[in-house]
Amino acid sequence: MPHFKSHLGVIADFSDRRVSIFDTDTLTLLQHIPLEADVIDVALTSDCRRAVVTSFTSKTIFQVDLSESPAKVVGSATAATFLEDVQITPDDMFALSVDGSAANQNIVSYSLKKNTFVSTLATSAQAVAISPTCDSLVLTAVSSANSVRRFMINCCGDLKDTGQQFPAGTNPNNINFSPNGNFAFVVDFAGAVSVLSTVIPDQISLISTIPASSQPQSMVISRDGRHLFVLGSSNVDIFTFDPVSGSLALARSFAHGLQITSFFGVDQIALDPSETRLFISATGQVAVFTTFGTPLGTVADVSGPGGLAICPYKCLN
Repeated sequence: MPHFKSHLGVIADFSDRRVSIFDTDTLTLLQHIPLEADVIDVALTSDCRRAVVTSFTSKTIFQVDLSESPAKVVGSATAATFLEDVQITPDDMFALSVDGSAANQNIVSYSLKKNTFVSTLATSAQAVAISPTCDSLVLTAVSSANSVRRFMINCCGDLKDTGQQFPAGTNPNNINFSPNGNFAFVVDFAGAVSVLSTVIPDQISLISTIPASSQPQSMVISRDGRHLFVLGSSNVDIFTFDPVSGSLALARSFAHGLQITSFFGVDQIALDPSETRLFISATGQVAVFTTFGTPLGTVADVSGPGGLAICPYKCLN
C-alpha cells in the first residue's frame, strides 16, 4: 500500500541523519530513509504525496516521494546558504526555506517540479510562514529586530522583499498562520506568544502579546483555528483563540518531561488527524500525549529531534 494512504507522520531524524516515516495510529515505523546529512525540518504537500526536507550544514533540500512504498528521494538541490525552517506554498509548487542564524543570510524558493532553486534574497530570518490563502503573503521572523518582515511570492516562485517590517514580541523564533490566513502567531524565546492581524497584508498589526511557559519554540494550530498548542522547554501550553476578536487566552498547560532541542522555526509538535493526540519530537524519541497531557507512549524506532509533520485528515480518505 502506498505510504500516503496511511495515517502518516514524517520526521527529520536529526540525530540519526535520516527521514523516518511512521503510522500515527499504531505508532509503528514504516520506513527509514538514510540521507547522511543533518536533516532538520520537513514539510508535506497538501495531498501528502511529497515531502521536502532541509539539511543545515549541507545546505540541501531533499524531495521525497511518499506515494510509493517504499518512499524514495526523487530530487535534491544545494543552496548557497544554510537551510533550516521550511514551508510549502498552498499550491504545492514551491518550498521556502530560511537560514535561521542571526547572520545576514538568505530566504530561498525551491521548485518541486523543476527540482531547483528559483529565487534567493539576502535577509536575516529565523523562521518563515506562508499564507494559506494563496494571496502571495510570506512572513519571516527576525529575532534580532523583534519583528516580522513581509515578502511576496509570485506564481513563478520569485520572491520580493517589500521592505516592510512589523513589531512581533521579543526575539521571535517561530511563526505560523491561522488556517484562514487572517492572523499569524509568533512565539519568542522571551516566553510569550504574539498575535498579528494579517487581513490586510500591507498593514499587518500586532493585536496582543501574552505570556507562555519557558522558551516556547514551536506550535501547532487546530483546523478550526480555535486552539493553539505551544511547545516549550518544559511545558505544552494550550491556548484558546477567538478568530473574531483576535484574543488569545491560556486554557491549560502540562509538563511533558522531555528534552527539547531549540531550532529556529522548526515545528516539533503536531496534531494527529483526529486532533485528540499530540506528537512531540524530542531528543531520543517522538512522544505521544492526549491533548490534555496524558502520556500515550512513543513512536517505535524514531529518535528525533527535528521537524515533524503529519498528514491532515483530508489526505487520509
